[in-house]
Amino acid sequence: MERVVYVLGAGFSAPLGLPVMSNFILKAKDIYFSNQEDYGHFKEVFDLLNKMSVIKNFFKTDLYNIEEILSILEMNEYINESREFERFKKFIIDVINYSTPEYEIMRNIPGNWHQFILGNTDLKRKYGTFISTLANLKVEQIESGYNEPRQFSWEKASTDIEYSIVSFNYDLIIENYFNYINKHFILSSELKEPLKISKLHGCVQKGNIVPPTWNKSSNQELIKEWQEAWSLLKNANQIRILGYSLPITDSYIKYFLKSAILESVHLKKLDVITLDNDNQETKLRYDDFIDFNYYRFRNANILDYLSELYDKQFNRETFRVTDQRVIFKHLEEIHENFMSK
Repeated sequence: MERVVYVLGAGFSAPLGLPVMSNFILKAKDIYFSNQEDYGHFKEVFDLLNKMSVIKNFFKTDLYNIEEILSILEMNEYINESREFERFKKFIIDVINYSTPEYEIMRNIPGNWHQFILGNTDLKRKYGTFISTLANLKVEQIESGYNEPRQFSWEKASTDIEYSIVSFNYDLIIENYFNYINKHFILSSELKEPLKISKLHGCVQKGNIVPPTWNKSSNQELIKEWQEAWSLLKNANQIRILGYSLPITDSYIKYFLKSAILESVHLKKLDVITLDNDNQETKLRYDDFIDFNYYRFRNANILDYLSELYDKQFNRETFRVTDQRVIFKHLEEIHENFMSK
């Protein structure tokens, strides 16, 4: 069994409209000014940021970057037992929930149903194709009576590849997709846990989000997530990092990866796909960190990666519109072609 672990950063969710660390506050202000009645409590956070601006009189501080804000507030809570950190966590959850798109089914699914059951927009269908492939799913149309709604069943396809996810993101992009197919389609019992996902910084659904900062020992509720992620990485044959820039402040991630690789049995490839700037600063950070003959870096938009998989899955060479079943595959072929460009 080949074990492939995808490590997801904010760049994975960004094409769907999720904010990243650097534009989070700007996104929050857009939400606040568009609906002050429901999000009036955001003003308390903005007032807090104004209060924190005194720090800039003494130190270089980016108060538009929530990673830096969270680090300061977490330290203040750790020392001073203030409640500002908890208030900011609720703020983060509200912004992410507002920004996360819902998967919706089309009212009338056409005869060429294959793409249309994956979501109501092309963008969501591309994510749906990727997630379905990671879960090794297949979907089949069920015979129905005349004038009855079309019905579809989902189940696991047999495969010699096991995919899993380690995520730095708080959002529910992947979970929402599985909730969507669970709500609208017939699922086999084996789809109760379709994909292993470890979320290192917590999840908005559980409300256990923690900052990507220095103070990991105080976050006892996430130790199990870190242990599971460590085990997935330790046993991986391939690690693929999507949309994560390896910022300088995330030194703990480097030690976490080194710890997992220390126990690695058979790691064969380590690939990185993320957008870089003109100075190639992200690639330089990865090159300085990774010393492995089978490491590759690709400066690319994650959406291009997903688009190639979607196009391959539904082009004329791989399926026919008369087929009553779709097996989601082709990821290995697409990934290799994408990294070889």
